[in-house]
Amino acid sequence: MHIDSEALSWWLFLASAVVFVVAAIRAGDLLFAIGSILFLAACVVFLAGRGRPTRDR
Repeated sequence: MHIDSEALSWWLFLASAVVFVVAAIRAGDLLFAIGSILFLAACVVFLAGRGRPTRDR
């Protein structure tokens, strides 16, 4: 069985970002929430583009 460690690490980053967002909301810290949401968005953008073929010019 082959494990793609890079993909697994990004999925773990995504999971931790979700936990950070929930913690920020529960704490009521706006700056923490904004940072956590940006981190979550960055993980989603990276995972969405992962594996897509690139165009060579």
